[in-house]
Amino acid sequence: MSLDDQTRGKWHPALYSSVSDEWPTPRDFFAKLNRRFRFTLDPCATPENAVVPSYFTKEQDGLAQDWGAHRVFCNPPFGRNGQMTGKWARKCFEASQKGALVVLLVAARTDTKWFHDWVQGKANVKFLRGRLRYGEHVNSAPFPSLLAIYSQAAATCACCGNRFVGRSGALTCSNACRQSLYRHRVSLRVKRNASTATTVVMTGAPVA
Repeated sequence: MSLDDQTRGKWHPALYSSVSDEWPTPRDFFAKLNRRFRFTLDPCATPENAVVPSYFTKEQDGLAQDWGAHRVFCNPPFGRNGQMTGKWARKCFEASQKGALVVLLVAARTDTKWFHDWVQGKANVKFLRGRLRYGEHVNSAPFPSLLAIYSQAAATCACCGNRFVGRSGALTCSNACRQSLYRHRVSLRVKRNASTATTVVMTGAPVA
């Protein structure tokens, strides 16, 4: 029995067939995100797994709806070939350009066309440590996950160049980048002061 077969044996068979491509968001995981982003719309939900009061069902087709200026949490049906994921990722990006803030939760498939077309360079990407435990399942998912955060107001980190959503006026995307930028500025200041002192000595002016 292969590792995949062993892993599948711990999951409901429907999750590995066309019967289901839905992976309900872990409630505790969503609660942490919601404390930060205060979501107002779930565009791909069912009445049973919607994470906020305002949502679109499969019949309403969230892809065809206007997300306006909502703060959106999007955990779309993953599908087998990635085509649906690509459509949702594109919708997330386009909605963000019209005023929405969107957080997309998907499988971390960095080798796919949709990732390079609609995630990389267009969103602030956070790869999740470990593997999520979707829905009410006892075992973790057989794939890693990522968050793609889309916002028209996203800034570019002054240190690493990545896009990020942060407090107004924030220059860096993380503590590590903030510390690195600080060290770089201190280094430049030291070099500038040393250069000034050298110039003063060479011209014969008194050094303060």
